[in-house]
Amino acid sequence: MCAIAGATAPDDQLAVARILQKQRHRGPNGRDVWSDPDGRITLGCARLATTDLTPLAQQPIQSRDGRFVLAFNGFIAGHRRLIAECMAQGTAFKSQNDAELVLHLLAQAVQGGRDVAFALENLSGQYALAFWDCKTGCLWLVRDPLGIKPLYVMTRPDGGVAFASELGALDVIIPMSFDQDVKAGYLAHLFVPAPQSSVSGIELLSPGTVLSWQVGKTTRSQIRHPANRSRPLSDRQSAVDKMRQAVRQSVANAMDADCAVGALVSGGLDSAGVSALACDVAREHGQASPLAFVMGFDDPLRDETAFAQNLCRHTGQELHVIKAPKTAPEIYDTLCDGLRSVGAPFANPSIVLMQRLSEAVGNHVRVCLTGDGGDELFGGYPRYRAASIYHRYWRHLTVGTRRLAASLAGQMSKRNLRRFLVGGAGGFEDAFDIWNNRCAIPELTARLSCSPIQDQEGIGRNLVDLMMRFDRDVTLPGNQLVMSDRCGMAHGLEYRLPLLGHDVVAIASMITADQHQHQGAKSVWREAITPYLPKGHAGRSKIGFNPPVEEWLAKLGRYIWGDDESILAAIFDGERVAKSDQHRYWQRAISGRDMDMSLSVWALLVWQVWGMLLDDTQQTGSINPKRISDMGVAAEIA
Repeated sequence: MCAIAGATAPDDQLAVARILQKQRHRGPNGRDVWSDPDGRITLGCARLATTDLTPLAQQPIQSRDGRFVLAFNGFIAGHRRLIAECMAQGTAFKSQNDAELVLHLLAQAVQGGRDVAFALENLSGQYALAFWDCKTGCLWLVRDPLGIKPLYVMTRPDGGVAFASELGALDVIIPMSFDQDVKAGYLAHLFVPAPQSSVSGIELLSPGTVLSWQVGKTTRSQIRHPANRSRPLSDRQSAVDKMRQAVRQSVANAMDADCAVGALVSGGLDSAGVSALACDVAREHGQASPLAFVMGFDDPLRDETAFAQNLCRHTGQELHVIKAPKTAPEIYDTLCDGLRSVGAPFANPSIVLMQRLSEAVGNHVRVCLTGDGGDELFGGYPRYRAASIYHRYWRHLTVGTRRLAASLAGQMSKRNLRRFLVGGAGGFEDAFDIWNNRCAIPELTARLSCSPIQDQEGIGRNLVDLMMRFDRDVTLPGNQLVMSDRCGMAHGLEYRLPLLGHDVVAIASMITADQHQHQGAKSVWREAITPYLPKGHAGRSKIGFNPPVEEWLAKLGRYIWGDDESILAAIFDGERVAKSDQHRYWQRAISGRDMDMSLSVWALLVWQVWGMLLDDTQQTGSINPKRISDMGVAAEIA
């Protein structure tokens, strides 16, 4: 993994070097810059060395004939096998690094008149890259089809482009101008969805995008998603067997590194399954099991340490428990660190946990396996079950009956039942919007960035399939994968995600949503991984990687602004919400009984904190996380 950067202007060498310097945490093992002899482009790379640690693997890397240059951030599954295949066909390689493999394959494609998107289609992995053709003056900027690695692209007034792995690094080129128009999407998603970035004039490439630039003109193509390359799989036992085999191979590919490898574990199914398979692979190769890491909470209802310990006794792993932050100052400072890493408002409070966890894990290993993507691919979220019930039964009831049930929802204590009744009161599109829009405050303008119901691929699909595809293509890359990349790379740590290996994604897409939900959530995946887990682990209810948001709201609100009136004035600043409703929403948010309201108010709090960070950047040139000391804070709320 690395940070990459570049710009298409004759005098940009120093600027690119400065962009790399600002991303040095992503690539602590060396930085280098290459400039086109004719001054048309400068490419740079700051390297985190995980495969082939020798100087031969330094980037940017140039083809033997000098025509092509590549800056690559990522990991290609099975790269050693693919390199060996190329060498058997007569191609010489100077390294065993996956970047050189990608350079060869892209050069071969261009020279053969083939499309770059097609050449990348069969490469499984997580990557963002810049590929330059010195002969034609063509630049390709690419992001992997799952959206695991980021790439931000700035279009300049002269028609040129600049790009970087992190948004904030591009302020070297132009001052950042925050785009207030992202707020409606942010409130609905709890993040800023691609291609918006939160900065005017800069886009975050959408997953799978291939942007081609040549003399100021751009064209785009799309890498075909691995989920769109397969046919339905009807036989259940075949689905279980294929899933087990594909995930195990994907885990083995992710463990192929020339440095220490760890694994996140929990009481859940996804990370535990990945970690257990990693231990099985390690035993097969005579290697030690990867170190295991879990976040510990004081609250026994939230803590999964005991389950992680039981898992690690079963797998033979050494477990490290990292304590979640508790005090207002450490929560606030870690939140600010996370927001700086993202470069945009980001309202999933788990980023605080991920930032703290990554800091600790990065002290032990450079590569860490995670279970990201399991809920989205294998049908793990409760709203998928709700969509299935709606599609099969609920929508056939009269509208009057459904609306009557929705009118009684407020009297019900169970969150999932309330959401089901409210979302199920209307039609197909209403259900999709309500169950996916995270904003619980009706006065706010909150809009989903897209609806798969409106596109051609959505025609004829049932609601469950559409919701799973929406999460896979929009929510996963914009939410969980952002945390994995930004928090990990902030500490020189590369998270690898075996459940998002292309073969795994393809097989998961062969299985219908109903099959995934048969006999409970993640039915096929659960059956595939159960033999590797301790007895009873696969049948546990998921706790989830979530902090006590209601508690954090109360702590941070008082820590930053003081009394309740000041808190509400700050959080609801600029919103058309009556004072009485502000008080009501705040009390619901900190009560611990309304998670949807807690997240919505948290999103407003983060929006204001983000504004404070921007103000500090404009005034001092750097973000000062201690600015709150000047805001009349009375005392620390422990």
